[in-house]
Amino acid sequence: MLRGLAGATVLIATTQPAEATTRSAQAVQDPNAPQDSSTGLAMSVGTLDVTPDSNPWMGGYGWWLRANNDHQVARSLRAHCAVIYDNGSPNVLLRIDIVSIPRSVHQRVRDGVVSAGLVDASSDFLMASSHTHSGPIIGDRPNPVVLLGVGPDEVKVINDYTDLYVDALVDLVRQTRQAAATPVTLNYAEGDAAFAKNRDDLPYVLPRVSVLLARRQSDGNPFAVLFGHACHPVSRNNDTVYDSDHPGFASEAIENALGVPALFFQGTAGDLNPITMSGDADVQNNGTVLADAVLDVVRNGSFQPVTGPVTTSLTEIQLPFTVDMTDPAAVAALRAKYQYRVDNIKPDDTGPDGAARRHAQLIISQIDDGTVLKSVPMPIQCWRLGGLTVLALANEVLSGYDIGIRGMGVAPLWIMSYANEVNCYVPSDEVSWAGLDRNYGYEAGWNTWWSGDSTIAGVGTAACSYDLPAPLRFSPPGTSPATPDSTEGILMAACRAVLGV
Repeated sequence: MLRGLAGATVLIATTQPAEATTRSAQAVQDPNAPQDSSTGLAMSVGTLDVTPDSNPWMGGYGWWLRANNDHQVARSLRAHCAVIYDNGSPNVLLRIDIVSIPRSVHQRVRDGVVSAGLVDASSDFLMASSHTHSGPIIGDRPNPVVLLGVGPDEVKVINDYTDLYVDALVDLVRQTRQAAATPVTLNYAEGDAAFAKNRDDLPYVLPRVSVLLARRQSDGNPFAVLFGHACHPVSRNNDTVYDSDHPGFASEAIENALGVPALFFQGTAGDLNPITMSGDADVQNNGTVLADAVLDVVRNGSFQPVTGPVTTSLTEIQLPFTVDMTDPAAVAALRAKYQYRVDNIKPDDTGPDGAARRHAQLIISQIDDGTVLKSVPMPIQCWRLGGLTVLALANEVLSGYDIGIRGMGVAPLWIMSYANEVNCYVPSDEVSWAGLDRNYGYEAGWNTWWSGDSTIAGVGTAACSYDLPAPLRFSPPGTSPATPDSTEGILMAACRAVLGV
């Protein structure tokens, strides 16, 4: 046990083979040296309870204050670390029950892992958020001042908690690396879990369930299950109770059934919601559908072997705005639009209007001090194994990209989103063209409220909550394929390059 996150008791449970004994961290001479992982594939798994007991401020929903002041917990929020050793070389997966990982938090955790020598190369470390909307807000994006309307004292609470959070995650990786590794075999198969709908009224839903099953080499029994699915974890909807939502329920159900850790990874769920999402009953119902799908695959699936070597890459692209943020005249015109909002929205307005005013004030100050974003970074990570390619996309990527990327012909392919960091939604051209006409422009980042257009962040849209100065650039309406300088064109070209197609 250790004391972490603002005094909360944090349990670290590392899965061991039945015949192994757990060694304390103090007993390990080399803190980066695993046991029994020098040949073939081996694995260790660590689990950390990251449910807050000090930071009440919640992410996921916005425009009004939202806090779990009584620290009510439906299901614990957890972080899992899985280390896959390829002939002794560690590849680290870190997944967390959190709404999103801001860039600043991602970079601090990555720097901590890399500088401690816990991986051989930065691309050997991959972290991801489940995107549960029933957890704490951490870091600076979404901006808690814009999203929630909190003041300096509350921001300090969030920042202090974030510092502890970062340290605890790095320590989880360290302790998992210190743990005895179990020789395993890996196998991959897919199933289906159909409980999502497309909230942008597009024909895309992604029932695919990815399952990577690790079995002990010694006896063939399961050691761990890694699984993925694409659907916003909002089955609980908007209240003030901590909950890992349907992915967490599914994970616990799988663990109870198999007796091994089950680690969830989110897919391209940017525009996918559960069909039913009204409270704890829907968390259980949707989670049961997902868990049953995974268990059916484990028991009856057509698995294909996954082998080494593991080859990793990590690259970063820049997503442009509809406004050229390097053009002083264009930036001045944008500033004038935001000044209009500040002047015309009442200071005491609440809800989306109040948030839009706070956002406008923030962008004006960033323009004036030269810190306004010129583009949005997007890390893209790829792990290639024998028999499986994992493509991990940062940000809130919409479902149409999953279909487009799979059309490139790489298979088997596991596509993750909300990977490493989340800075924005990534809409496709067809969503950006529609603006207000699809989900009020939330994912597109623009609508026509308060003299809005496609060159200013829309009131009540994700562009406001993520502190973007403008929506992401899109192709001229009706253009196909996407233009090379559009968000869709840039992302698809980058994925083709990363996948080598």
